[in-house]
Amino acid sequence: MSYEVDGRPRTLKADKILVATGRAPAIEGLGLDRAGIRTTERGAIEVDEHLRTSRPHIYAIGDVNGGPQFTYISRDDHRIVADRLLGDGTRSTADRRAVPHTMFITPPLSTVGLTETAARERGHNVRIASKLVAQTIATHRARIMGDTRGLIKFVIDADTDLILGAALISIDSQEVINLVAFAMRHDVPAGELGNSIYTHPSTTEGFNELLGTVARVRLPSSTAELENA
Repeated sequence: MSYEVDGRPRTLKADKILVATGRAPAIEGLGLDRAGIRTTERGAIEVDEHLRTSRPHIYAIGDVNGGPQFTYISRDDHRIVADRLLGDGTRSTADRRAVPHTMFITPPLSTVGLTETAARERGHNVRIASKLVAQTIATHRARIMGDTRGLIKFVIDADTDLILGAALISIDSQEVINLVAFAMRHDVPAGELGNSIYTHPSTTEGFNELLGTVARVRLPSSTAELENA
């Protein structure tokens, strides 16, 4: 592979190349300026929380409005507009709390909410529940699939027992993260999620082991605290 940096030629040996330069909204040729529709500095169509453009009778949904570039966000866009046109009009982008994300590597990496660092920066009294998949007894699904790589980590508010965020890199994480996001949106405590009954064998049953006692037993919140315990 040959490329340039500051005008100087470089070469790099690689097995694969991942093109990840991002995407720009496809607004060319739409005549937005003639319609009086404003755009952002990054070239997206400017919208409000109900996805209305600067011309209130015109809506913009999907990647073109500069929101998160995910298929499921575009689907939620259409629900917001449909509610505006056919419902009571209360649905908006402000409802998007705890939106999950997945990077489909092997095993998949899924995240939702705050990282530990972000939670501490926001002043939360943080409790961490974290365990390697291979060291978790209730990971029968991973063992059946022959891949016990990965980690499950929860960032929990120690005062309220509410989940602030989670990161899962494991088999089925792209499915399990949806349950975590649902729990966060509806303020389900970590202890309740940990003490629920799950099917066997499944990845979610690992929550019984990881979160089942988190509301009652204080886990170390940092590596330094663990070393000094």
